[in-house]
Amino acid sequence: MAAGTLEDCVAQAERSAPSMGAKRAAVLLHGLWHHPGIMLRLKAALETQGWVVANVGYPSMRLPLAAHGEAASLAARALAQDGAGEIAFVGHSLGGLVARTAMASAATQGWHPGRLVLIGSPAQGSAIAGRFQNAPGYGKVTGPCGAAVTPAGAAAVAVPDCKGILVIAGGTGGQGYNPLLRGDNDGLIAVAETRLPGYEAGFQLTRALHRSLPTKPDTIAACVRFLETGKAD
Repeated sequence: MAAGTLEDCVAQAERSAPSMGAKRAAVLLHGLWHHPGIMLRLKAALETQGWVVANVGYPSMRLPLAAHGEAASLAARALAQDGAGEIAFVGHSLGGLVARTAMASAATQGWHPGRLVLIGSPAQGSAIAGRFQNAPGYGKVTGPCGAAVTPAGAAAVAVPDCKGILVIAGGTGGQGYNPLLRGDNDGLIAVAETRLPGYEAGFQLTRALHRSLPTKPDTIAACVRFLETGKAD
C-alpha cells in the first residue's frame, strides 16, 4: 500500500491483525517505498513457530511518522484484544522508526510491548538524508517521513521500554557496498547508523543490501530466535 488517508491506514492496520485467539503475536512493518511483500518470508517463518502475525501495510509516502505509529499501535491493540499478552514488533528501515513510535505509545493504547527487532533501520538517522534534506525535490522523493530519517529526526523518535531490542544491519564486514558512505554499510544505511548504544540486547551483521535485508535467511533466523528466546545468537 503506497497511498491513502489516515482512515485508510488505520483500517488496513485493523484488517492486518487476524482474529485467532493470539497468544504470541508480532507486528511487521516494511520500509519507505516498500510494501508488505518484503516481509512475507519472515511472516511465514514466525507463523511456522506458532506466532500470529500482522504484516501491516502503510502509505509510507503519504503520511507522517506519527500517523503510521498510531495505525501500527491500533493493530497491536487488536491483537491484544484477541488474547495476546504482549506484542513484538519487527521493522525494516523506516518501519523500525514506526515500530519505536508505536511501542512508545503502548501504555496509552492498552497493550503490552514485547521484543523489538530493527532491520536496517536508521536508528541514528541517515547521513544521506541529512545531506539532501534541503535539496529541491527531497520532499517529493521521501514524502512526509523524509524528516524522520534524518539524524535530527531520528533522534526525536523515542526508544521504547520493551523486553529487548535486536539490531540487524546489512553490510559486507568491510568497507560496505557504497563507497560514498563512511564505514560498512548496506548501500543506503551505514552500520553505525543502525546502532542504539545502551539499548541493544544484541546485534547482528548480515551480508546484504538494504532492500533485500529482511528476506535473507540469516536475518530471518536471527529475528525468529530473538523473538522466541530473547537471545541474539
